Amino acid sequence: MRRFLVLSTCVTAVAAVMVMSTHSTDAQGQTCLTVTSHGSVQGLDHGASCAFLGIPFAAPPVAGLRWKAPQPVSPWTPNLLSATTAPLSCPQLNAVTGVTMGNEDCLKLNVWTPNPLPSSGAPVIVWLHPGAFANASAGFAPQNGEVLAASTGAVIVAPNYRLGPFGFLAHAALATEERGVAGNYGLLDQRAALVWVRDHISAFGGDPNNVTLGGQSAGAHSVGLHLVSPASLGLFHRAIMQSGSASFRWRSMSDGQAQAAEFAAALGCTSADSTAVLVCLRGKSREQVLLATPPPLFEQLSETGRTQWTPVVDGVEIPDQPRHLFEAGAFSHVPVILGANRDEGWTFVNRSFPSAVTADQYAAALDSEFGADASAVMATYPADAFASPKDALAAAVGDAEYVCEARRVARLIEMTGTPVFVYLFGHEVAPVAGNRVVHGLEVNFVFGNNYAPPLFPNYALGQADLELAHTIAGYWTRFAMTGSPNTDDPTIVHWPAVTRPQGGGRGVDKYLTLQRPVQQANRLSESQCDFWEPYYFRSISGAVPAAAN
Repeated sequence: MRRFLVLSTCVTAVAAVMVMSTHSTDAQGQTCLTVTSHGSVQGLDHGASCAFLGIPFAAPPVAGLRWKAPQPVSPWTPNLLSATTAPLSCPQLNAVTGVTMGNEDCLKLNVWTPNPLPSSGAPVIVWLHPGAFANASAGFAPQNGEVLAASTGAVIVAPNYRLGPFGFLAHAALATEERGVAGNYGLLDQRAALVWVRDHISAFGGDPNNVTLGGQSAGAHSVGLHLVSPASLGLFHRAIMQSGSASFRWRSMSDGQAQAAEFAAALGCTSADSTAVLVCLRGKSREQVLLATPPPLFEQLSETGRTQWTPVVDGVEIPDQPRHLFEAGAFSHVPVILGANRDEGWTFVNRSFPSAVTADQYAAALDSEFGADASAVMATYPADAFASPKDALAAAVGDAEYVCEARRVARLIEMTGTPVFVYLFGHEVAPVAGNRVVHGLEVNFVFGNNYAPPLFPNYALGQADLELAHTIAGYWTRFAMTGSPNTDDPTIVHWPAVTRPQGGGRGVDKYLTLQRPVQQANRLSESQCDFWEPYYFRSISGAVPAAAN
């Protein structure tokens, strides 16, 4: 049975900051120049915005720092840092060609600001890129912050973080070196970027006390993991999770160690001495690491799926399964926006089944994924109730993994009295995805960017698209500023926070449909989500069946 694969959604304490009296212009009239405690930074002038590209936020994680927590970066003062070239991605495999790409010296970030830089602190949005924890980068085109910064006055930050085996190897030998645990290096990189923002963003006109952490897909799951990670507490003040909420069952440390042992064996690093194993692993090239246990390409999807390098529940960075922590109220109680797209599941089903799905294939897929619960899923999503068995499979995948987990987490957040706002993105972009509102389609609307390959076909946002994009950007940046997406403007549809009455019942459960026209709605996919409520699965798009223990 083919797996439903979340391959890349693209086919990749320091001293206080010294702020210039004027951020944007020096004595010679040079624009997009600022000064931090690490030295001066020269960015690119894009007219209404500045782009500062490739700023290092941690030391290069190379040689002896490979598979260690990120270390402080060395200042470049008295030299001027030319932040005018996009940084290389962290090492990864191109999901289509299988070619290795990227550089281990990748812990760098991009900053987009209004031009001139704000004289007082602007809201900061730190955006974590998608890519299944294996692909993409800070330069992920749909989330380029130039338009959003210029049009709203927000400061946008996009960091790289280590991916695949470089970011999530949980070998037991690594736990003997530091922290007492291994793995989750990519999450530590994300946190190091948040520390950099706290200590340096005021030099770029941002307010370090008003930081929103956001992301889509793997980036959204990352946000959810930082919500439940004690060490991330206080580094951000609001959260946005688009198509991901970290509430399914994540890999355990034993899962991670078993995967890491297989990986080390593939590289010939099998000594009984942990020090020797680490010397061996760190002596391997980028290509050897990436190709040790490679996943199949898009064109070669196998019946057994692909190796998934993801965060692990290590008891330290992630103290317990995130769902349990959300249920216990053990998370950062910051205002949250979260939601999903109407046809999330289609992307993953279509990758595993690029042609039609027969009724027998549909039944086999449910049996493979859900085991003893397959018949109940079939009864809830009968093939004859949809345009095709493939549509039925996509609906089940999208609801189980995205829509209904968004509802679940929103309810758990609301129980603590924390403001939470839920959306369903339903706007169709026919030249891009036909009549399907697929995974990742909404990101271009948040950032106001046109579509382009390799993720989507070339398409410039039309007038109707731009009007919706303007509305969405307004909701997102007002939320970043105040913790609420709303405004007194009567022409803007009010977005109610999720509320549920004491004592249970159907409740209110209001959410917003992001489409034309934007509308309030009640009880997101109620019957379907009521069905999924008792279940606790692994990711349906992971490398093993969702029903696996």
